[in-house]
Amino acid sequence: MYLSLKRLLALILIATLLFAFLFVILIEIKLRPIFHSISKTKVSTMVTKLVNQAIQQKSKEFTYGDLVKLKTDAEGNVVFMQPNIQKINHVSSRLALEIQSSLKKIKGKDIELPLLQVFGIDILADYGPKLDVRVIPYSSINTDIVDYFQSAGINQTRHKIDLQVIVNTRVVIPFLSEDIQIDTTVPLTEAVIVGDVPEVYVDLKNGLFGSSEADNKTNDN
Repeated sequence: MYLSLKRLLALILIATLLFAFLFVILIEIKLRPIFHSISKTKVSTMVTKLVNQAIQQKSKEFTYGDLVKLKTDAEGNVVFMQPNIQKINHVSSRLALEIQSSLKKIKGKDIELPLLQVFGIDILADYGPKLDVRVIPYSSINTDIVDYFQSAGINQTRHKIDLQVIVNTRVVIPFLSEDIQIDTTVPLTEAVIVGDVPEVYVDLKNGLFGSSEADNKTNDN
């Protein structure tokens, strides 16, 4: 009787270990891609909303004229455009810090993922149990102020200035965590320039600012 019980316990242990192994394989092969896709959609919506709110708040503190200096001739045509690099870098840093502060609101925040949707059963996802997923912003936030020109009508050119934001987050559930990178672009300011704009500015591949000049990185320590 003692030997039989010992063997039974050994079989139960082996079966448990085998089940755990198969469960991990299932998660890695089947569930990880689905989990990543659903989590990214949920987290992207949340993070993008916070980024937009942070930028809307700070964008009231500067205007197009603060970032770009224009010089025109007697007929009102633009003959000279110069980015205010010092102001651009200052604005980029302030925006990055504001975004960082806003993202602290979701640090450790749980979101709900429909468990049936994770297993690929979309039609009943809203009625099934929910899986709590923890969102952890980490590492760094990259911001880059970019600009570009586009036609705005006859003899008019629109100069748009946007902020590109890259946020790294991690979503965590038992047995599984996933790193998610979120990229979003938010308009900052713009101006419609009436008259001719020299092609030397309009045809710039990286815009008037150039991507290397206004790049900023904020670490979350």
